[in-house]
Amino acid sequence: MAKEETKLVLFLKSIGISGRYKGFYYLKEAVFLVLQDEHCLCKVQENIYRPIAERNHVSLSSVARAIRTVCLTASTNETQLRKFFPNYSFHGTLYPKELIELAADYVRYH
Repeated sequence: MAKEETKLVLFLKSIGISGRYKGFYYLKEAVFLVLQDEHCLCKVQENIYRPIAERNHVSLSSVARAIRTVCLTASTNETQLRKFFPNYSFHGTLYPKELIELAADYVRYH
């Protein structure tokens, strides 16, 4: 496992997202797409969900739903998220775009 992937997996597991969720794997793919091109976040469905869906032979809505599920899981771990991002303004539920961006920033800057 590459250094960046190891860092990402440890981060995701520390906020309660484990490999038992399909969204864990889709989120990992999404983060690496953003690490390659941050502008992917401008059109999440087109630039992130669609390529992941095509690679995994599932529908775009399946990818979106799986990532939303892990967002809900991460949202219940706000205390842990604040340890990683103390200045981030959490508002309850994390949106997929937010979690993808936070995870990419973690891999990039920590």
